[in-house]
Amino acid sequence: MEHGTGLLVLIFVIGSIIIGSLTMILTKNTKLPYTVTLLLIGLALGGIDRTGYFESSMPIISESIKLVADIDPHLFLFVFLPTLIFESAYSLEVHLFKRIFPQIAILAVPGLILSTIVTAVLVMYLFPWNWSWELCLMFGALISATDPVAVVALLKEVSSRKRLETLIEGESLLNDGTAIVLFTLFYSMVIATTNTSFDFLGVTGEFSFVVMFGLAIGVIFGYLAILLISKVFNNPLVEISLSVGVAYLVFFVAEHTFHVSGVVALVALALMFSSIGRTKVSPEVAGFLHHFWEMMAHFANTLIFLLVGILIVARIKLDSVEYWIALIVLYIGITVIRAGSVGIFMPVLKRIGVGITKEKAIVLVWGGLRGAVSLALALVVAQNDNIPKELGDQILFLTAGIVVLTILINGLTMEKLLAYLGLDRLPPAKEATVQKAKAIVYEDVQKYLPKLKDDEFLQNVNWQEIKEINKLESIHSDNVEKIEEEIKDEDLSIAFRRRLLEAERKFYWERYKTGTIGAESAKNLAMVVEEALDEYPTISPRPLLNKYWEIPKVLTVFENLPIIGTIVLNYTFKRIAFGYEIARGFLDGQDEILLHVDSLAPSIEENKNVREEIIKNKQMTFSYISNISSVFPDIICAIQTRTANRLLLNKERSTIKRLLENGVLDTPEASRMIDDVEDRMFSLLKMPTKIDIPDAKTLIKQVSWTSNIKEVSLKKLIHSFGHHIYAENEYIYTQDKASEYLIIVVIGSIEIINEQTREVEDIKSSGATLGVDLLFTNISKRTVKTTLTTDILHIKISKLKEIMKEDEVLSNNLKNFLKE
Repeated sequence: MEHGTGLLVLIFVIGSIIIGSLTMILTKNTKLPYTVTLLLIGLALGGIDRTGYFESSMPIISESIKLVADIDPHLFLFVFLPTLIFESAYSLEVHLFKRIFPQIAILAVPGLILSTIVTAVLVMYLFPWNWSWELCLMFGALISATDPVAVVALLKEVSSRKRLETLIEGESLLNDGTAIVLFTLFYSMVIATTNTSFDFLGVTGEFSFVVMFGLAIGVIFGYLAILLISKVFNNPLVEISLSVGVAYLVFFVAEHTFHVSGVVALVALALMFSSIGRTKVSPEVAGFLHHFWEMMAHFANTLIFLLVGILIVARIKLDSVEYWIALIVLYIGITVIRAGSVGIFMPVLKRIGVGITKEKAIVLVWGGLRGAVSLALALVVAQNDNIPKELGDQILFLTAGIVVLTILINGLTMEKLLAYLGLDRLPPAKEATVQKAKAIVYEDVQKYLPKLKDDEFLQNVNWQEIKEINKLESIHSDNVEKIEEEIKDEDLSIAFRRRLLEAERKFYWERYKTGTIGAESAKNLAMVVEEALDEYPTISPRPLLNKYWEIPKVLTVFENLPIIGTIVLNYTFKRIAFGYEIARGFLDGQDEILLHVDSLAPSIEENKNVREEIIKNKQMTFSYISNISSVFPDIICAIQTRTANRLLLNKERSTIKRLLENGVLDTPEASRMIDDVEDRMFSLLKMPTKIDIPDAKTLIKQVSWTSNIKEVSLKKLIHSFGHHIYAENEYIYTQDKASEYLIIVVIGSIEIINEQTREVEDIKSSGATLGVDLLFTNISKRTVKTTLTTDILHIKISKLKEIMKEDEVLSNNLKNFLKE
């Protein structure tokens, strides 16, 4: 009985998902990697079908296997690659990726180009088939694309070495893109109907074009997608659907429409989602989005590795000794070439990014597995009618063989290699902090035991068995002491501080989710932590904070320009509001990490040192908050009102959800109420913080020296005055030095200093006029310095003199003011 194509595909997908689930259950307590097991199952299924067993006993299974074995390689790439690339890039830690990017770029571009060229030379001179140089280079490109999914999964499971994971995964992402671009360039030469000579500059130019244009497509589509997502609030169906749709669209547009690098476009798109998009995706949806893509990648990997196993057995020749000898030579050759390409760049790799050790370089070499991308590109070659069938079979056999050998040999031995190199466990200092955390857990459990014993419904419990918990707690305490004795104090200090900073960063994102701080504040506070995590983890000082608390000096250039000056002034006040919110969030973050110091500190001395650093951070922040609060109370009121609004809305929503769970409300009623709350949340999110800028006109009218002057003079004065905000402890005038401006203090506080006696002669605040002496002597009699952030109005002395000439009352007022 013949079955439809759609039904056969559905049977394969359903069967793969069930096989994947059973495989995860059966391999849970074994050391066999999930993807390697699936490949073996795929090989077995393909082998059984090749014997004719399925065809005779289960024809529908046989038909399904034969159908997927004939899959279009382009469909293979277009269906699976967007999911795998997007999920992998989206899950990268952006800050760490940026730090490691120089290493990733070296391995993925010059490293892969070197591997491609040397592999081409190996194939040209060691294989007996007289391939052309174009063909050798094409094969070198497709066989050099790495797919370390099994290695990264193992690293996450056994050692959690984030830097090494990011390096391996980041290299794989970018070298897939490089390999596909190079493959496409050489493939077009191979299938060209006319003879074309190799043009190095032409290939280099085209390579640069497809990479940069692919990058541009990813950035443009990413910006548009994030813009659309920012228009909705807490709608997972829309936000997740957009992420899926735009990922596939970007790959299709890049590869099919413009014939540029879809992989590079996808990586750019995913990195935009994980950086800029992190504060545009609704906080309530962010976790859901991440888990959704993890599930998508799991399904894709499950289908791919089963499919690869079936494809290999179904489509390659197994009876050629010549092929097998070539495969063994090629496997040894690409392993040596991989080692050589890493080794050549080691002097550079050690000194850039986060550096690399010899042990990690070995993992990088042995972890250069080949996978789905290489096989899909080989299928493209094998299915092209312009390429002789024998040539296609050779390439498919070699590629499939390398995929199987690297996954089985390298993948299965990776755990032993990690153990041999000492990379199969956490770094000792990090392990010490983990053991401390475990000890805290067990201590809390032990404290909870007496409460359980007092429970009237737990009086018949066998407490002798429960006492095993005490033994576990004791073991962990012993482990901590033993581990710490073997580790250098500096390493323990680094691990301790790193844990605190990572907890601080997590705290800011949690505060963003609850609405206590805004999206931009959370993102920038996370950047403050990431800067502190670079190199030696630093609790204090945090130089990046000062950049958020300072007014950029470049803005003073535009202060006096019409229209632009008003925009600059508005921006300045918004910047002050933003700085205050950053300060409030940072202060809460310091309180949070202070809670963990006692439990995680490796020593009394380190406990004391870190506490002192945290207190310094708090003192600095309190000083800034006090300064802003006293000068700009309206700004503080606006921000605190906004925060209170969001917290109340969060409480309202959580109460509705609780009533729904308890059955007090039905789902339709609760949904309508929640929609109403979230509409208000979204409106609050988009509403700018209301900040009233001081009225310069009123203040100028109120100063004593403008009384009874001509109306025209008053208008000229109002028009001529400009705004400027001085930071705390900033000098406005210097004694015995010339200055161009007379000022009126709008908000803030300044002190007048006699430089000869080093005494503060006076303190002035709102409404005070300074610099009148400059009108008559051209130099300042005293030094004037701000004691708080201070907003002032300023007018050029030359302009004021022009107005004085036309208004005798104004001139007399200022002379009398100076005498006073």
